[in-house]
Amino acid sequence: MKTKRIFVAVLLLAIIGGGLAFYMMFGFYSVKASDGSENHVFVRKTSSFDVGDVVAYRYPLEYDTKLSSRDVYVSRVVGIAGDIIMIDDGMLYRNNKQVAEDYDTYYRYRASVDSASVDFKAILSKYEVRIGEMLNDGKACEFVCTEAEFEKIKNAEKCFSSCRKVVDRDDWKDVDIFPSSAFFAWNKDNFGPMYTPVAGDTLNFTPRIAPIYKNIITFFEGNDFQSDTYHVRINQLEASEYIAKKNYCFILNDDRTDKRDSRTYGPIPQEYIIGKVW
Repeated sequence: MKTKRIFVAVLLLAIIGGGLAFYMMFGFYSVKASDGSENHVFVRKTSSFDVGDVVAYRYPLEYDTKLSSRDVYVSRVVGIAGDIIMIDDGMLYRNNKQVAEDYDTYYRYRASVDSASVDFKAILSKYEVRIGEMLNDGKACEFVCTEAEFEKIKNAEKCFSSCRKVVDRDDWKDVDIFPSSAFFAWNKDNFGPMYTPVAGDTLNFTPRIAPIYKNIITFFEGNDFQSDTYHVRINQLEASEYIAKKNYCFILNDDRTDKRDSRTYGPIPQEYIIGKVW
């Protein structure tokens, strides 16, 4: 009888210990998708990740909510501390080399016809696409899909007079895109170059350049920051440099039409990342 009790006690301890270990190492999180819906993802909690990993992270731009209570989002790490990231005409570059992305990426495309007699929705519903706006009095339709799916549509649907990828002009400024400064005409398809800081880096800047470090100095490292055409002040003191306290990474959504990533936040601290999505 005593042996049986010991066995049950050991078994219960093993179950409890295993459950605690599982909780510490893994977790299910509710994340918001680009269409407003919510999904659940399984995450292996870790501070070790690399370029190309899909990660879950806490929403960066909040002062008054503790990190563990913030909404969770999912993006792909495309740059780690020390990297320079740039997006040019929709193409991703890391350290001045174009990235060969071996995963599905989603872009905006537009199909057009010469007359308004084509039922775009009926045609495009045969494919894996997200149908968007109707344009030009019903003669054009925008949709989002992978490049491979776009090639299927382009080759199969001969009723379209044109079918092309849509990217923002490189001289157009999107006010929703970081750093929201008059000195940077950046948008979701033309962004950077942006340096991803390493803890201990000295970030040198002029009043013109300073806005690209604003989120690092304020949201992520808790300082007061003010700048205008002629001056930069950190904690009320004139400044031309700042020493980064944390390591950062650059995250990007595979759906490039969804701008909730480092194109909106800038580089985010590595500590905001919960772990890898399985």
